[in-house]
Amino acid sequence: MEKSEKRSGSGNDSIPYLSPEIISEILCKLPIDSVLRCRCVCKAWRYLTKSPAFIEQLLSSNVDKAPALLLETSCVENESTQPFLLVDVEQRRIRHIRIDPLEGLSAMSTCRGLVCVGSLSALDPVYVFNPITREYRRLPASGEKDIEDHQVGLGFDPSTGKYKVLRTYVDDDEGKRCFEVTTLGASSWRKLDVPDHWQDYFVYEPVFWNKAIHWKASTTARDFLLSFDVCHEKFRKISFPKGIAGFGISPPAEDVGQFGLEVGHDNDGELFLPPQGFVPDLTSIIEPTELELLGFGGCLTIIEHEDEQMRLWEVTGDKLEDLSIWFWDEHDTHVLWNPYMTYKVIGRWSQEFYLLEVSTCHGDVENRRKLFTWFLPRRANYLSLDIPGLPSMFITVRGYEPSLVSPETL
Repeated sequence: MEKSEKRSGSGNDSIPYLSPEIISEILCKLPIDSVLRCRCVCKAWRYLTKSPAFIEQLLSSNVDKAPALLLETSCVENESTQPFLLVDVEQRRIRHIRIDPLEGLSAMSTCRGLVCVGSLSALDPVYVFNPITREYRRLPASGEKDIEDHQVGLGFDPSTGKYKVLRTYVDDDEGKRCFEVTTLGASSWRKLDVPDHWQDYFVYEPVFWNKAIHWKASTTARDFLLSFDVCHEKFRKISFPKGIAGFGISPPAEDVGQFGLEVGHDNDGELFLPPQGFVPDLTSIIEPTELELLGFGGCLTIIEHEDEQMRLWEVTGDKLEDLSIWFWDEHDTHVLWNPYMTYKVIGRWSQEFYLLEVSTCHGDVENRRKLFTWFLPRRANYLSLDIPGLPSMFITVRGYEPSLVSPETL
C-alpha cells in the first residue's frame, strides 16, 4: 500500500532530474556529430548546446577524443567528390561537405573548429566556416587588386572573445608585401605598419597557438618564426637555433639523382620498402619538406626532417616576448625518404603514436597517391590507416579540431 501511494504522485516523480551541468558532462563525451543531433531532442538541449559555456566545454574535451581530420580534395576523381571531407579516424568513416560559396577556394588556416578559406591569387572572397555545422561567414571585400602569395591566418583573442584574421600578400603594383587584419564581424580590413624590408619575406602555413598566429618565414639569408600577437596586434621575429636546418631551400637539380632508394630495417629486420610498382621519374618528383610548423598536444612544435631522422623542437614561453625554441626529441623513421616518397606529420596523440601523411609517386603525375599511416617510434614500426573512400590526392588541414563555434553569431 505504501509503495502504491508513492507511485500515485506526479508523473515526473519517476523521471530522474538531471541538472544542465550533468547533461553537459554527458554530451561532451559523445562524438560531435551526435551532439549536433541532440539539438533536435528538445528546446532545452538546443539552447544548452548553443550556449558559449557548453561550446567551450566541448572544445576542452577534444583532448580525450579520437582525432578528426579535415581534408581538402585537390582533384576531382568522379562526380561524387566533394571539396571538403571530414574523416572520423576511430570509425574510419568519411563525411562529404559541400558548401557552394566555398568551391574553388583553399583552406588556409584553422582555429578552434573554424576554418578560413581563400585564394592564393586573389584577395576576395575570404570565408570563415565551420565544417561540422556548415555555417559560414564572408569577410569584408577588398576590391580588385593585382596580388600574389595571399596567405590568411585565423586567431582568437581570449580577452575579448573575438576572432581575428591576419592576412599577407604581395602587392604587384607596389612591389611589396602587405599585412592586414580584421575582426570577425567588422566591416573592413586594417593595414598594419611593417618594416619595408619585410617585402622580401616568404611566409608559409600559419598556426594559431598561445594567443598568437605563427608563420614559418624565410629570406634569402635566414629563416625564422614570424609571430603576431592577436590581443595586442604586435609582431615578433623568433630566430631558429643554430642546430636547426633551414627550410624552403630546394636541392640543386644536379643533386636530385643523389637521393637513394635505400630502405631501412625495423628491430626485427623487416624492410621498409618504397611503394610497389615504383618507377623513378625526374619530371614528377614530390618536393620534400625540410621543416614543418604545427601545434599539437597544447604545444607549438617545429619538426625537422633530414634523411631518416625526424627531430622535434618545441616553442616555449607564456608571452610572445618570452618565446624561445628548444630541442625536444629525435626519432629514426627507418626510411630514407626521397623526392618520390615524402611524409608530413599530421599530429601526435600520445608519446607512442604519430599520424603521418605519406605521398608517393609511381612514375608520373597521374600516379601520385597519398595515404595515412601511424608511426610508432619506440617500436620502429608503421601501422597502415585504411579509410574506405579516401581519395588518392588530398590536402590535410593540419591542426583542425571539431567544435560547434558558429561564425554567424560572432
